[in-house]
Amino acid sequence: MAKKTKEEKLEAKKTAAISKERLERITKTRKHHLRNNHRVIKYGAKSFIRNTWLSIAAIAIMVVTLVVLSATLIAAKAMDSAIAQIRDQVDISIYLKQGANRSQVSAVVNKLKSLKNVSEVNILSPEEANKKINDKIINEFNITDEDLIKTMREAPNKISWTLNVKMNDLNGTDELENFVNGDQEIQELLDETKKPTYASSHRQTIKNIADVMNKVQIIGLSAAGVFGVIAILVVFNTIRMAIFNRKEEIYMMRLVGASRWFIVGPFVVEASIYGIVAAAIASIAVFATVFAIRGQFDGMLDSTVELMKLYWYAIVAALVVVGMIIGIVSALLATKKYLKQK
Repeated sequence: MAKKTKEEKLEAKKTAAISKERLERITKTRKHHLRNNHRVIKYGAKSFIRNTWLSIAAIAIMVVTLVVLSATLIAAKAMDSAIAQIRDQVDISIYLKQGANRSQVSAVVNKLKSLKNVSEVNILSPEEANKKINDKIINEFNITDEDLIKTMREAPNKISWTLNVKMNDLNGTDELENFVNGDQEIQELLDETKKPTYASSHRQTIKNIADVMNKVQIIGLSAAGVFGVIAILVVFNTIRMAIFNRKEEIYMMRLVGASRWFIVGPFVVEASIYGIVAAAIASIAVFATVFAIRGQFDGMLDSTVELMKLYWYAIVAALVVVGMIIGIVSALLATKKYLKQK
């Protein structure tokens, strides 16, 4: 039994030695990769600094691309906010007979709330409406005569019950109209002297804003796409010139068996720096502009500004990603074409 235990100990030591050797080999390999990546980043940064004027040209067109893209999205968000503001301020009024009682009105309101496109129903009784109108007149004309005020409040009230209906979509009032026209209980309570208002003028306003928003998105995204293609071509040519400037160095690296990544990597890093710098400049320009003009659009940009304050890091990160994608795609196309030719 003792002999067997000794053999097991020797086997365990042997296994440990093998494991240690493998671990050291893996560690060396990782160090080698880290050193290679460090050199790739270093060479890419040097190339970026060395080609200053070419870098500025590439960055400039990338900044324009990112600004146009950001402006398109901000404009779409602002118009969406404008539509939401109109929708919140507009409601559809349904007038019921003055003689209707509270329980009858509540029954009608419950039916209206069951409709899918109805978000809210507010009740304005004849007494509340009468008080509201009198208070408005008294305040506007600065009436202070107590007898006159008392007479106004005691005058016969001929105002109808008013149901103010808010819709999720003002363009989708067909359901409400069909319901009001087809429900017997509502028909019996409707005030015959006042027809329901279905906010047709506001629907047209919302439709016009929506049409403009769609056009702005199409034009903006198209412009961003065109500038994006131009940016790719500019960065492509910039990287090509950098490759030609280093063609002897690249030739030597290929002779000694340098990996493809070691050759291509510096150009990818250089193009990525273009994207990062362009995204930083575009972010500053977009944020500064939006904050500067927010007060000139009657609150249309308020929600956009709050969103930008809350998620500024995500917006900047998105611009960096888009900029880097443009740069990396350009660099890969340029290096692939050159290495294929060679």
